Amino acid sequence: MANYLPINAISAVIIISGEIGTPNETWKGPSIPVVLQRQSVPSLETGVLDDYATKIENRTFSDFCEPYPDPPFEIPAPANLSLQIRLGNVLSEGKTSTVFDCECFIPVGNETLGYNIPPMVVKLAKQYRSENLTKEAIMYEGMKCLQGSSIPRCYGFFQVRSLEFFDFGPMSLLLLEKLGGLLPLDKPIPDCTKSDIEGLCSDLAHLRIVHDDLQYQNILSTLSHEQGGLPSLPSPISGRTYGWKLAGFDGAYRTSTTLWNVQSFYNYHLPEVLEDIYP
Repeated sequence: MANYLPINAISAVIIISGEIGTPNETWKGPSIPVVLQRQSVPSLETGVLDDYATKIENRTFSDFCEPYPDPPFEIPAPANLSLQIRLGNVLSEGKTSTVFDCECFIPVGNETLGYNIPPMVVKLAKQYRSENLTKEAIMYEGMKCLQGSSIPRCYGFFQVRSLEFFDFGPMSLLLLEKLGGLLPLDKPIPDCTKSDIEGLCSDLAHLRIVHDDLQYQNILSTLSHEQGGLPSLPSPISGRTYGWKLAGFDGAYRTSTTLWNVQSFYNYHLPEVLEDIYP
């Protein structure tokens, strides 16, 4: 069996120079390597991303939701690896962040564990938007049980503060599993694909997670084995193995309400999203 990189193995990422083309400009990357350190984030259990009603009504989350299942994979002790990254093409861009393709290398002397580095992407916060990416990091950590099955694997949240390079606050990034393509536009969506996406939403509902940015660009296929993609894992909630995953959790939140209520949210919004793809 392949020795896949554990999600907690990387303690630092080193961004090395490389020309990066964006729709509006070309950035040549840093003139010297920039080192970002792994950051710890608050647990979802602190209530930091609970909805407004939960906070003002002093609801107890455990009264509405059973404890989250364990992740369907082992998490060994941190390996304290450094990873060199050269940013590549822009894959997508939103109001708060930009997602880059990237090349990843383990520096000489770090190869002793023999981990295979899977295809990854870098989600880089825009100026003054580190808080949004921090929230997404909290959500990925809180939904660890769904990583690799319903959502991408997240290999860490990293930051550096350096006025020499960034006078707008910390440089922040998430290192995520690379996914595949979007749903084809103006083509019928196969029933099996619809069923998969409904299953993804149902998994989030069981955790009482509301994905408030459930849009076309946040539904992506798994990356194929031929492209180096990791195998999808069975969902610890449904037991199913999906061909799609949900992403884009910077605005997601947890709610203390019934499964029926959260599932109703997805039952209402998902058909609208799919209808926009193929009316």
